[in-house]
Amino acid sequence: MKGWRLILAVFAGLLFLSMVLTRFQVAAPAALRAGVAPVTRLSVTAADNVRRAYVTLMQDRDQSAQVKALQKENDLLKQRNELLSREVGRLKQVLVITTTQAPNALAIAQVIGVDPSPLQARLDLNRGARDGVRVHMPVTVPAGLVGQVVSVAPGQSTVLALVDPESAVGVTLQGNRGGRGVAHGSPPDRLEAKFSRGVPIRVGDLLVTNSQGGVFPVGIPVGRVEEVLPMGPNDISRTVIVKPAVDVGVVEDVTILEGL
Repeated sequence: MKGWRLILAVFAGLLFLSMVLTRFQVAAPAALRAGVAPVTRLSVTAADNVRRAYVTLMQDRDQSAQVKALQKENDLLKQRNELLSREVGRLKQVLVITTTQAPNALAIAQVIGVDPSPLQARLDLNRGARDGVRVHMPVTVPAGLVGQVVSVAPGQSTVLALVDPESAVGVTLQGNRGGRGVAHGSPPDRLEAKFSRGVPIRVGDLLVTNSQGGVFPVGIPVGRVEEVLPMGPNDISRTVIVKPAVDVGVVEDVTILEGL
């Protein structure tokens, strides 16, 4: 019993002391509160600005990451679009060739190498024996004849271009105007063709392939006559300088035709 009385007495004393302190608590003067208020507001404003700056920084980081991801996706889409555009161009090339030059296209090939010698004109293609490519197959583009295959490996082949000095192709005047001649390569970028003396050939005439040699389909553009050389009294043939229809230095994709 004495223990409980002691506890009640201590509790009552503490309760009384609390009531006294609460009643007689000293309030801060109004002047002091007014002086502290600006500092308090400044602190609150500064804290709010720091919070906003942090939120903005986090948002900028998120936006920057999103922009980088979108740029990467855009670059991938551009690459795919370029590949698709190139493939569409190749298909169009095959369509033009099969409808205007020859119906027996074997494959589209990419030029992967060019002979650096100014006295030769040979192109390396990324198609070879595994793709059905054989020696003497004609190689062309929509603008005209490029040349013929002269060597074949399993995965690539080499083309002898028309302007190479070892190249020779039978030609005739376009439009069934007669005349059968042979055009040889004349480095670095021309052909030299010879016709019989009586062929009425003029500057600007377009020369196309004929059946001579049995290699090239008939009617593929070879080039235009750029100059008719003077003839001597004893000459039996007429020589002309021909600008090729195709600049082999800028060709990227070619079409390989089946042999005749």
